[in-house]
Amino acid sequence: PFYLLLGVFTGLVSLYFTKISMKTESWFEDIKNVWFRVFLAGVTLGVLIFIFPSLYGEGYVSIRSLLAGNVTSLIASSPLYGLQDHAVWFLFYVLLIILFKAIAMAVTNGAGGVGGVFAPSLFIGAMTGGFFGWCVGALFPELTASPGAYALVGMGALVAGTTHAPITAILIIFELTNDYKIILPLMMSCIISTLLASYLKKGSIYTIKLMRRTLDIT
Repeated sequence: PFYLLLGVFTGLVSLYFTKISMKTESWFEDIKNVWFRVFLAGVTLGVLIFIFPSLYGEGYVSIRSLLAGNVTSLIASSPLYGLQDHAVWFLFYVLLIILFKAIAMAVTNGAGGVGGVFAPSLFIGAMTGGFFGWCVGALFPELTASPGAYALVGMGALVAGTTHAPITAILIIFELTNDYKIILPLMMSCIISTLLASYLKKGSIYTIKLMRRTLDIT
């Protein structure tokens, strides 16, 4: 049952991810001076990466560490190192990583960089699932899986919610694990995330830009 709730949670985070991406990129596109646009993006990313070093790059190293249960690496190089010893503050730190990764991706793309969407969605999905897993584990330690399991399912659910392509997300995560035991929770979370995100906002993170040009492929 917790994976059903994870589907709802990732669906809401998917909606945030899509909306903040579109708004930030549109705001940067309105800045006509290219040099100021790049300068502003560089300063913004520099500050974010200094406080949250795991935001740098595509995030695969952080994802692997999270799946392996090594959460210390998420904060190892941060000036806030030490929060991992305080559960509540560390969870708040992870929540900020989720929120700011979307902004960092949108700033990169909006300023003219090529940051992509797929890798950031995997990263945010892993952090969202891990955050959810830690919370559920603290409340129901005898009834739930490890945070790494939720992180794995969260990756697929967030990709599904942002792209509205649940079958693609399910197959990708299954191919990463080759574990049939993950299929049922993965299917539930991915489909619920997609249904919720598509119900609350028409269009995926890929098709909204087309819709703004009056191209509705649906």
